[in-house]
Amino acid sequence: MKRILLILCAVSALAVFGAPAEGKKPSALVVFYSWSDAGNTRVLARMIAEKTGADLEELVMEKPYPRVYRQVLAQGRKDLEKDLPVPLKKLKKIPADYTTVFVGTPIWFATYAPPVRTFLRENDLSGRKVYFFCTHGRGGPGRFFADARKLCPRALPGKDFSCYGTHIKKVGPQVDSWIKENVK
Repeated sequence: MKRILLILCAVSALAVFGAPAEGKKPSALVVFYSWSDAGNTRVLARMIAEKTGADLEELVMEKPYPRVYRQVLAQGRKDLEKDLPVPLKKLKKIPADYTTVFVGTPIWFATYAPPVRTFLRENDLSGRKVYFFCTHGRGGPGRFFADARKLCPRALPGKDFSCYGTHIKKVGPQVDSWIKENVK
């Protein structure tokens, strides 16, 4: 009889509190775009995923930007100014499956890189906690946070994070502090 009661209590606890953490799918997803393989945004995205236990998803363009930086800038400016769509490869992970989504980009012309704009337009983040993060140069994050929020107005806003790109190797303590104080 005691054994049956223990089993019933265990089953009830699982029903109320959910399954144990082992094998549980992460409830957070880090989505990012980085033009280069060793890019600062890629490093920051990996750092956030590692520190939060989130899944990681890179935005990959169907037709990547050129490898020559000046050509990338010219094409990126054109894509942003003319509001051209930037087709992306299909995501491996579905943002709608997550309660929290981190979205990262390098700052291009005071806002997001075009692949991030495409992601935000194609994915409904309504009801999800969304934290934006970026790496930038001397111009700071520009209008990125405001521009991004306009594309997902029904998302639950989280405290955003930005860092100077060349300081990426020293930003770990800042990321720790940001996560501890703001990521809930």
